[in-house]
Amino acid sequence: ITGAPRFINVYGTGEDPSADDMSISVSALDAMIESWSNNRLLVYKVVQQTVQLTGAASYTLGVGGDWNTERPMKIEEMYVRLNPNNPQQLDIKVQPLTFAQYAGIAVKNTSSNFPFAYYDDCAYPLRNISVFPIGAPSTDIVLWLQEPLLDLTNIDVPVDYPPGYERAFRFNLAVELAAEFGKEIPQQVLGVSMSSRLELEALNSVPRFLHGDGGMNRRGPYKQWNWITGNFWNFGNN
Repeated sequence: ITGAPRFINVYGTGEDPSADDMSISVSALDAMIESWSNNRLLVYKVVQQTVQLTGAASYTLGVGGDWNTERPMKIEEMYVRLNPNNPQQLDIKVQPLTFAQYAGIAVKNTSSNFPFAYYDDCAYPLRNISVFPIGAPSTDIVLWLQEPLLDLTNIDVPVDYPPGYERAFRFNLAVELAAEFGKEIPQQVLGVSMSSRLELEALNSVPRFLHGDGGMNRRGPYKQWNWITGNFWNFGNN
């Protein structure tokens, strides 16, 4: 917070920033980190949380919600965990639905042992997660969540980030503050800000594997993949 303004010559070495300048820098840093949280390549970890169903059709996700945890930027994966206390526990993937797919389910209050699909409305401050079908109470749900980066608004509280983040924060904060203080950005500062971000994005990148849609497969004549039931079904006779 004190180093970044020096990079753009807001004040010189040995000079102390004013209280107003400190406040501006803290606000800019907080806004920058909030924005970085939207970029999966700048988030260095995905957090696993285990929650439980209660027999409801919808759950709130976030601080103070039914699933009480930090509101994630995104649900990366969701699984139903069967036989959780057994060495042979089984995780079954719960598929995400678009709003059109969920709206198209005729009977949303269908009950089953566990859900195999969910719809996330991405609401704020609590996300609303609708499951289909409605699972049995006490069923374990495993969430893999992209949680926001830790904010640095309280400058008196120590924080800990992986190697490389401090450098990226300092140089990119200098770029953020340049317009605020009406300063030109030195080319060296601009170059380091870009390269430090690219290094973090390369480090945090996750391989993506392609897979074929089940509807491309046929197991006999007149059979298609049903995304609701998760299996093939006959749609006509010869």
